[in-house]
Amino acid sequence: MVFIVIEGIDGAGKTTQAKYLCERLTNLGYEVINEKEPTDGAIGKFIRRALQDKVNLDLISLQLLFVADRNEHMKALDDKIRNKIVISDRYYYSTIAYGEASGMDREYLEGLNSIFPNPDKTFFLELDPKTALKRINSGRSDNEIFEKLPMLEKIKKAYDKFNGSEVERIEANAPTEIITSILLKKTIALLDKTGIQPSNKKAIP
Repeated sequence: MVFIVIEGIDGAGKTTQAKYLCERLTNLGYEVINEKEPTDGAIGKFIRRALQDKVNLDLISLQLLFVADRNEHMKALDDKIRNKIVISDRYYYSTIAYGEASGMDREYLEGLNSIFPNPDKTFFLELDPKTALKRINSGRSDNEIFEKLPMLEKIKKAYDKFNGSEVERIEANAPTEIITSILLKKTIALLDKTGIQPSNKKAIP
């Protein structure tokens, strides 16, 4: 399995880019699975309710639930996926960044998530919090609990601390199709290095 993660603050375009990247790779003949966190499992569904402020839950408890949801997610991936490409919208970086912004100790969060495998590549979509909030507000009327400017600024600072060898930062204040093209080329370069080729090879669009 080649495991690729797309990360960033709310409004950076993670979900859109994960979807488009999967579509482009699939069209090129690669076997790709689009994943997300929180998942659609029982814990993930409860987390989504908490994010929408429909459940009165302490922020620390919320981040611990993310870890539990991730544990179930990774077990499911290990059981069903072998020689495929997995693109995940969010991973443990989110728990560490959002948890730290919520007042939790970063080292403690890193320890909790140390049981999970590192991705082969993580693309951080870089976007100014004010721009991100404008995007969020233009798309819907009800914001989730983290979608406030002071919190987004704290989350951005926490994200900026990640510097692993798998991390690559992509400017997200560009047209959607340009970002997708950048991600596609970088992903194919990674796949070439790992020896993964599409079943029906086509020209890169």
